[in-house]
Amino acid sequence: MKRFFVFAIVIVFLTSCGKKNEMKTGPWLGVIQIDPQDNSMVVPFNMTYSLNEKGVAQFEITNADEKIIITEITRNGDTLVIKTPVFTSVVVAVLRNDSLVGKYYPKGIEVGNPYRFYAVSGVVDRFPWHTEKAAFDVTGRWKVIENPGTSDSTIMVGEFRQTGDKVLGTFLNITGDYRYLEGKVSGNKFLFSKMDGAQSLIFNANIKDQNTMENGRFMGSSKWTSKWIAIRDENIVLPGSEDLVKVKKGYTTFDFAGTDINGKKITSKDEIFKNKVVAVLAGGSWCPNCLDEARLFRDLYSKYKNQGFEVVALNFEDKTFEISKKKMERFINQTGANYTFLYVSSRGREKRDSVLYPIEGQMAFPTGLFLDKKGTIRKIETGFSGPGTGEHYTKFVEETTKLIELLLSEK
Repeated sequence: MKRFFVFAIVIVFLTSCGKKNEMKTGPWLGVIQIDPQDNSMVVPFNMTYSLNEKGVAQFEITNADEKIIITEITRNGDTLVIKTPVFTSVVVAVLRNDSLVGKYYPKGIEVGNPYRFYAVSGVVDRFPWHTEKAAFDVTGRWKVIENPGTSDSTIMVGEFRQTGDKVLGTFLNITGDYRYLEGKVSGNKFLFSKMDGAQSLIFNANIKDQNTMENGRFMGSSKWTSKWIAIRDENIVLPGSEDLVKVKKGYTTFDFAGTDINGKKITSKDEIFKNKVVAVLAGGSWCPNCLDEARLFRDLYSKYKNQGFEVVALNFEDKTFEISKKKMERFINQTGANYTFLYVSSRGREKRDSVLYPIEGQMAFPTGLFLDKKGTIRKIETGFSGPGTGEHYTKFVEETTKLIELLLSEK
């Protein structure tokens, strides 16, 4: 691992003079070092640099089955500024022959707090510093205990598919999933990562035997860390939304209000929502699971809007509307979601609970409420397991579609 950092830095100094470098097309391995004190806690990710059919430079980041196309690339000399789609994360790096060295800003340059970043051309292996062949096959379902033996202990489910050394899959918890993850088994090492612009995650563990993982570590930021163990369990099931949240006693309807991206005040009493089936989606432009949710409801809205179906997103963003507006507009443009988006508040548990006042329980983002034509709350969903979860997502889409059609059929 350490050799890769040394190699990338040496390249910069050895080639710091001379003509403008050209980006090499083909595969690149990007690496984000979340922990500056520990080279084992880095987030590697695969990407490909190319020119599209219009001659526009682009990177394509790959996390398992997910492909993320980046075209917001600006260059000044040998300095590249690479902005990920939908979210606000940015890479600023210097190009030297077959390497990029710089910084990754997870919340944008203006916020600061960057991590070290480098990338090397021609590398396909996601974890090239681990070269042993896989000693175990982790395919299947695993009961994952996060922070075992502590008051913060929680249960997750790991679902993995292994072919040779390569592993695809995800972790699910009660609030959703970690989206598309990719990695490998090398010897007895389990290695998993993703970089999607919203999150940069690394999971690793030692595989004790065919049914046990131990000494697991997770890191998503300098403050977002945990330890974990895992036991193979094909029957592990997480509680559903009905076990986590419910409508408070005495409440049957839900009134909401917010400001749309044009600065117009919108409320649940407006004509657009009268006698309509309404899906209310509470989340934010910063939320990766909200991205998957928005893409789904974009399609559902397109399919059912002429039958009396409306969708409204209640966004919890920054402290000011002007800053929030820019982030919301970017999210809308990147996802193609053409339903109503409202800024309701900045982030924070108290503000969330105030806006979503009829709900009690263990809420997460996103949280959705389904209202019938009379405005009655018919169902609440908290968390979201996206397409990276396979059959779980398929089941959710089927159940949601049936619910919408049922509510539309009612008088």
